[in-house]
Amino acid sequence: MLNLWKEASSVLAKHTENVTTVSTVNGHKRPADDAEQSSKRQRLQGHSSPGLNEMQVTAAPGAPIPAAAMSSLSRPVVSLEEACAQLKDQNVIAVVQSHEEKTTLLRSCIEQSVSEHKANRAVNGTQGYRFVLFVVDDNVSIAEYANEFENEDFTVGAYTVALHSSSANGWPSVVYNDVVIVAANLLLDSLSAGNIKLSQAHLIVVSDAQRLVAVQILQPIIRMMTDFYAKIFEPPRVLAAVTSDPERWTSLDLSRLEISFSARTFFLGSKAADAWFGPLELVLEYDAPASTQLHPVLVSKLREADPEGSILQRRHFRRSRRVLSQLGLFAWDLFWKATLDNLLSLPTASQAPGDNGSARARERLVDMRSTWPDRALVANLRVSACNITPKVARLVEVLLGYSGSGDDFRGVIFVKDRTVASTLATMLRDPEIGLPFVRAESVRHGAASDPDYQRDLMRAFGSGQHNLLVLTRPAQDLELPFASTVISFNLFEDQLTYACYQARSKGRHSHLVYLVEKGDNEQRRIVTQIQAIDNDIRTWITGFARGEGNNMPPVSLRTTLDPCLSDSEDDEEDSEFILDPTTNARIYKADAEAAVHRLVVDLWGQTSESQDIATISLDHHPSQNGEAIYRYTISLPRSAGVSDVSGPYRHTKVQARREAFYRTCQACVQKGLMDYQHFPQTSWREGPEPLAEDSESDASQDVKTASSSSATHGYPRKSPDFWTNSPKYPATTMYPTVIVPENLADQPHAPVVLLTRAPLPQIPEFSLFYVGARTTVRLYKGTAFEVTSVQLEALRGYTNRVVRSLTNKPFACAAEDLLCFLAPLSSSWVPHLGTMQNSKWSQLSVREHIPWDAIQLAADYFAVPLYSNLTSLDDSARDAIVQDRNVEFTMRHFLVTVRHNLTPMSKAEDSPREADFPNFLEYCKARRKDFAGLEDEKQPMVEVVAVPAVINNLHPMSTPPTPPAKMPLKYLIPELTYKFTIPASTFRTLWLVPSVMAKIDSYLLVKELDAKLFHHSISEQQLLVALSTRAAWTEHNYERLEFLGDAFLKVIASNFLYVTMPGAGEGELHNARQGIIGNKVLHECAMRLGICPYIQHKRFVAKLWQPPHIAVAAAPERPDEDVEMADADGETVSEGADAKEEEQGKGKGKQKRTKKQRQLDALNTLWMGDKVVADVVEAILAAAFLSGGHERALQAARKLHIPLPNIAQWTDFARIGAQHSNTLPSLHTPHIRPGTTGAVQALVGSVFSKPELLVQALTHGSAFGNTEGASYERLEFIGDAILDFLVARHIFERHPHLSPGGLTLLKGGMVSNRALAAFCVHTGLYQHLHFASEQLDDAISRYATALAELRQREYAAAAREERLPGQYWLEVSMEPPKCLSDLVESVVGALYVCDGFFEVGVGRFFDAAFKPFMDAHVRLHTLSANPKVTLLELLQAEGCRQHAVLKVPQERQNAPVQMEVRVHGQLLATATDLSAAIATRKVALAALDALTNDPELLPRVCDCASGDPTKKPQPQRENLVQEDAEADAAEVEEAMEVLDAAE
Repeated sequence: MLNLWKEASSVLAKHTENVTTVSTVNGHKRPADDAEQSSKRQRLQGHSSPGLNEMQVTAAPGAPIPAAAMSSLSRPVVSLEEACAQLKDQNVIAVVQSHEEKTTLLRSCIEQSVSEHKANRAVNGTQGYRFVLFVVDDNVSIAEYANEFENEDFTVGAYTVALHSSSANGWPSVVYNDVVIVAANLLLDSLSAGNIKLSQAHLIVVSDAQRLVAVQILQPIIRMMTDFYAKIFEPPRVLAAVTSDPERWTSLDLSRLEISFSARTFFLGSKAADAWFGPLELVLEYDAPASTQLHPVLVSKLREADPEGSILQRRHFRRSRRVLSQLGLFAWDLFWKATLDNLLSLPTASQAPGDNGSARARERLVDMRSTWPDRALVANLRVSACNITPKVARLVEVLLGYSGSGDDFRGVIFVKDRTVASTLATMLRDPEIGLPFVRAESVRHGAASDPDYQRDLMRAFGSGQHNLLVLTRPAQDLELPFASTVISFNLFEDQLTYACYQARSKGRHSHLVYLVEKGDNEQRRIVTQIQAIDNDIRTWITGFARGEGNNMPPVSLRTTLDPCLSDSEDDEEDSEFILDPTTNARIYKADAEAAVHRLVVDLWGQTSESQDIATISLDHHPSQNGEAIYRYTISLPRSAGVSDVSGPYRHTKVQARREAFYRTCQACVQKGLMDYQHFPQTSWREGPEPLAEDSESDASQDVKTASSSSATHGYPRKSPDFWTNSPKYPATTMYPTVIVPENLADQPHAPVVLLTRAPLPQIPEFSLFYVGARTTVRLYKGTAFEVTSVQLEALRGYTNRVVRSLTNKPFACAAEDLLCFLAPLSSSWVPHLGTMQNSKWSQLSVREHIPWDAIQLAADYFAVPLYSNLTSLDDSARDAIVQDRNVEFTMRHFLVTVRHNLTPMSKAEDSPREADFPNFLEYCKARRKDFAGLEDEKQPMVEVVAVPAVINNLHPMSTPPTPPAKMPLKYLIPELTYKFTIPASTFRTLWLVPSVMAKIDSYLLVKELDAKLFHHSISEQQLLVALSTRAAWTEHNYERLEFLGDAFLKVIASNFLYVTMPGAGEGELHNARQGIIGNKVLHECAMRLGICPYIQHKRFVAKLWQPPHIAVAAAPERPDEDVEMADADGETVSEGADAKEEEQGKGKGKQKRTKKQRQLDALNTLWMGDKVVADVVEAILAAAFLSGGHERALQAARKLHIPLPNIAQWTDFARIGAQHSNTLPSLHTPHIRPGTTGAVQALVGSVFSKPELLVQALTHGSAFGNTEGASYERLEFIGDAILDFLVARHIFERHPHLSPGGLTLLKGGMVSNRALAAFCVHTGLYQHLHFASEQLDDAISRYATALAELRQREYAAAAREERLPGQYWLEVSMEPPKCLSDLVESVVGALYVCDGFFEVGVGRFFDAAFKPFMDAHVRLHTLSANPKVTLLELLQAEGCRQHAVLKVPQERQNAPVQMEVRVHGQLLATATDLSAAIATRKVALAALDALTNDPELLPRVCDCASGDPTKKPQPQRENLVQEDAEADAAEVEEAMEVLDAAE
C-alpha cells in the first residue's frame, strides 16, 4: 500500500478526523497492493512538482484492516470479547473503525459493568448505588445515544440542558438509572458545583474520544480527568472509544489520551473482507489567484461595442467572469472567441423600423472578433506573462504525474459550471499546456437523456479516444468505464456527489484528488463535511460503487440545496421541470433523487416505525430489438400515503432512474408532501461584491434617494413569488387552506376556505386582534380538488362579492385573473386536530363541505328580502346581516335579535335616531323617499348593531376609532330590510381575511428569503420578527432582536480582529471593528444582497386591500355607469358623479396624481433610513443565533457578507489565532506574585490553559515603565465584547417581555465602568492587578474603602426594608479607576481565548459570579437613585413623545398628594402619599412594574415610533364600537402626503 506520510501543513485543521495531513517521506510502509497500484504510486510520487510532495490522505469508506497493517500497529489488536475482559483490570482506549462497531463495544462493556455492579450489591447490601457515566461530546448527542440504548436490558437516563438550567439540582432525578448520559460541559459544570461526584460511577464511558486526539485546547473531558478523576482514591474504570479509519491506525498518536485517561490502547479487529476498497483520497493545495487577473481591459470594449445588450447579454459576462477567475486570461480569450463565433453565426433577428442599434452592435462585434489578439498559453506561474490560474497549474501537475501510464490512463474531472468545463477541456488539449498524452473531452449538456450519446461516450472513453472527461454534476451518475483518477476541480458539499466520485473510480487502484485553495477555510470545511460519513453511509457507498444502486441512501447522508445545474445550463435546459411557487425553485430530472432523499429524511423524522423505509426496485427485460431496457420503482415510507411510483422503461439505467425519481417528485408535489423545503435553491449571489465590471447589481437598481436626506432610500417593495407563479397553474385545480379563528370576542364565527391555484405552503398559526382582543388564527391544509367551469364561475362571483362588501368599493375580476378564491364551509366540517398535530403533511378533505348553493346565491345577489311568507322571521333572522336599502354599497348591520315586544307603531325609547318621532313608522314616512307604507304594521322589529368597516388587525392597538357623530341605527322594520347573502358567522371570519392575507404574504416573503439566502437555517418565526420594523405596525418588531444581534456582531468582529491583527493595540482594534459593524457597512451588505425589498416596513391599509389577481392594464379604474351607494341614513349618492365633479373642479394645468395613484406609488416603495436596514441585519443575526446558536449565526453572517474573510466556522478563530501568534516577537511579561494564578483560577472557577494569557490579563501598562510589554489592553478589547454579549443574552432571556429600551438601560447598568469596578472590588479580583504606579495604588485603595462603606450601608437598609440591595456604587463621589473595569474584561477575555473562543470557562464564571451579583443589584428600579429619571429614560428610549408625571390637584389643604403617570393621555399608574417626593417615587416604581410585566401595554397606548407623531390619545376600548370611515380615510391620505413629500 502507499506510504503513510508525516504530518505537514495543509488547508484542513489538524483535529479533523476524516482528513489527515501527511508527507511523502520517512513514513510507515503500507502493505503492497497489486503491480498496477504500485506502478501508479511510483509515477505519482516520482513527479518533482513541489505541490505533490505534501498531500492529505484519507481511508476509503469501509476499508478492511489488512493483517500486515495490524502487525505494524504499536498497540495490540484484540477482539470485542478481549476488550471487555481488559476493562475489568484497567482503563481502556478502544480504537474502532465504525460507529456500528463502537456501539456494539459500548453496549457489551456497559452490560458487563452493570451486571457486575448489581451482583456486588446483591452480595454486599451496604454498597451504595452507582451507575455508568456516559459522557458525550455535545448536547445533541445526548438524545442520539439515549435513543440508541433505549431498548436494552439496562435503564438509561439523560441529564439534559433543561435539567442543568433548572434552579434545583437535577441529578437526583437521573442517578438511579443504570446509565446516565451527559454532555462533557454539563458534567464539568456539575462537578465544579458539587452536584455530582465521579466516585458515584462504577464506569465512565467517553463515546467520541477521537475528537480529543489532535485538539490543543483543554477540553472539558480532559479537565474532568485532571481536576477530579485524578483525585479519587478508588476511581471507576474508564472506557474511551476512538473511531478512526483503519488506514490511519499506524499513524495515530494516542499517547496524550493514554496519559490523561491512565489507560492502555487496544485496536478492535473486525471482519471486513468484502468491504469496498475506495480510492486513495488526496487533498492538494494551490495558491490563490492574483487579483490583477480579475479585470481584463477588453470587457469595457465589449460593452462599448454593444451598449444596449442586444447581442451580448448579462449571462455572457457572468460566465466569462467565472472562466476568468477559475481558469485565467487564456481561457477567458477562448470563451469570448467561441461565444462571439456562436452569436455572430446566428441569423439576424428582425428589427423594428428605424432601429439600427442591433445592426451597428453586430458590425462592431464582427470587427472586434476579426482583430481579437491570439495569445499563446503560458503555463509557467513564475513569469509575469502567465495566463492560467494556480488552480489550473496544480491540475496540470497532477495530470503530469500520470504521464507514464500510457494507454491505461483514464481520468474524470468534476467541475461546477458547464462553461468552465468546456473551456477547461479545450485548454487541456492545447499543445502548450504540456500534456501530450491527455485527450480531454467535455461531456455534452443533456448527456443523460441521450442513450446514443452515452454509448458513444462509453466506447470513446473505454477505447482511449478520450482518456480525460470533464463532467458537471448533471452528468455525475453517467455509466462510464472506471477511471484511474477522479479530480474534484470544484468542491461540492454533497455526499451524493461524493458517492459518485467513488463509483467513477477503480477503487483502491485509483486516486480521488481534491483541489483546495491554500488558506481557504470554507473549502477546508467542505472537504471535512463530505468525508464525515457513518457506517450506514459507508455501507451504502460500497453497494453504490459496485453498481448496486437499488438501495435508497441512508437518512444520515447529507445533501445540500445546491441544484445540479449551473446557470449556464438551466437557461438552456429543456422545459420539463417542477416549479415551486413559493421560492421559484425548480426540480429538473438531475435534481429529483436528491429532492426525494430530502423528503424521505423529513418523513423519517415524523414516523416512529423503524421498518417504514423507502426502497428502490429495478426491473429490466429485452426490448424488441434485443437491447435491455430498464425501469425503476420508488416506494416511499407508508407514512407518506403515496402509492409506489414507477418510471417509464428507458435504454439506460441512469435515464430510467432519473425518470422514476422525477415522477415521484411530481406525485409528492401534487399530494402536497414535497414543498419549498425540499427543492434545490440557486445561489443568491456568487460573490461578496456585485457584478463588478459587467453590470450594476440587481439589488442597487431602482433604488431611490430621498431629497431630504442621503441616508434615506426608497426600495421597490417585494411581492411574494407565490402569487407571481400562480398563473402557471391551471385555474380549475384548487388547493384549499381553511382559515379558523380561535375566538372572535365570543361571537359566533364559521371557518372559511382560501382556495389557491398553487399549493400554499404550511403557514404557522398567528395572532390577530379583533376589537382589541387577541385571537389565534390557524390554517389547515386540505386535499386538492378539481372544480367545474360552473363552480369556478360561482367562486369568482362569491370572491368578488366578499371583496366588494369588505371594502365597500367596486371590484370585478375574471376567474382566470383571480389567483385565489374565498368560499364558506358548512357546519359539518371540523378540523381533526390530533391528525394535524401528528404530521405536518396531514390534509383534510374539504370539497364535500363547501355549500355550493350558498356560494351561487351570494355570487348572484348581494341581498334578499328579510321578510318573507315562506319562512318565519325568527328563522330568517338567524345568523343574519341586514341592510335597510336594496343597494350593494351601503352600511350593513349584524342582526342581534327579533324584538317581538316592538312593532313599527312603537315609540323608540332607547334609539336616539327616532326619538323625535311618535313611532318608527312615522320616522320612515319622514325620512324615506317615495315611502308607500307597510303591509303589516304589527310585525316585530329587529334589533341590529353596525358591522364595522374592515381594519388592520395586525397590531394590539387594532381597534375601531371613535364612533361617528351621527346617531347609530338600532332598530329596523323587517319589511323594509334586506338580508345580506353571506351569513354573519361567515362574514366575521371574512372580516379578518385582509389581515390574514397580509400575514400570509409576510410569511411567503420570509420563506423565500430563508430558502434562497439562508437555506432554511433560520426559524421563520424569528426571521419574520427580524424583518418587521416598527413602521410595519405589527405585534412584534425587530428591536429586541437587534439588541441581541448587535452584541453578537460585536463578538464575531472582535474575535476576527483579535486573531488577524495580533500586533494591534486596543485603539487600532476599535477603529477596525467599526469597519465591520458600522451601520454603513451593514447597509451596504443588505443593499448588495437585495434584502431591503423583503423588509416589512409598510403599514397594512385594509381599505386598499384586494385579493391577489392579475391586473389588467386596459381595464378602466371605475365602472362606466354610476354606482349607487348609501350613507348611514340610507340616502343614495352617485360615486361616478362625485368623481366627475372632482375632476372638473381641478385646474387645467399639469394633471395631479390621483389619490389612488399616490397610494399605489407609496405602497410599492419602501422608504427607509440606512440605520433601519442596518438594524434589520443585526436582527437577522440574532434570529439565526436563537435558531441554532453561535455556529448558525456565524454562517448567517457569512451569508450576509459581513466582512469576515476566511472565517468558515467557529473553530477558525482559534486556528487562525494560533497561526498568527507564532509569527509575533515575544514581548516582555512581568512576574506576578506567587499564588496569584491559583487564586484567580479559584475565583473564576476555571483553569487557564495558557497561563501567560492570565499574566497578561492581570498586568497594567504601568508595570513596564518605559519598556514595551504585553499588558491587558488587547484582552480587555475581546473581553469587553464577550461580556457585553453574555449580559445582552442574559437579560434578553430573563426579561422576555421587556421593551428594547428597557433592555438597553439594563445592559448599560450592568456593563458600565462603575458596575464592573464594583464587581471587581466585590470579588477581590482587584487585589491581583499587577501595576507600578503609586497614584493608581492610592486611587484604588480610596475607591475600595469608600465602596465598602456604601455597600455595608446599603445592605443594612435593604435588610430593614425587606428588599434587594440597589446599586450602591452610584453613590460613590469619586470616579472609579478605569483599570478595575478593564481588569474584569481582560480576565474574561483571557479565559475566552484560552478556551478557543468558546464560552466554556467564561460562561461558568458568568453564571456563578457575575450574573448573581448583577441580578441582585441592577434592575430597572435601581438604575438611578430617582426612579422617575429611569422611567423617563425608558419612555424616551421607546420613542414615546407624549408622557408625563403629573400631580393631581388637591381638593383640600394638607390632603395626601396623588401622582399619576400618563402616556398619550392614558393612565399608566397612580400613587398617593403625604410627601410629594415619596408619591413621585411610588408612582414611578409602579409605572416601571407595569411596563416590565405587560409587554403589550406600551404598544397599546403609544404609536409614536411608527405612526403619526401628532396622534391624539386613543379613547377607552369599551367605548369603541364602530370605525369612523372619514377619520380612517383622512389618516391614509395624510400618510400618503407624507410619503409624497419624502419623494
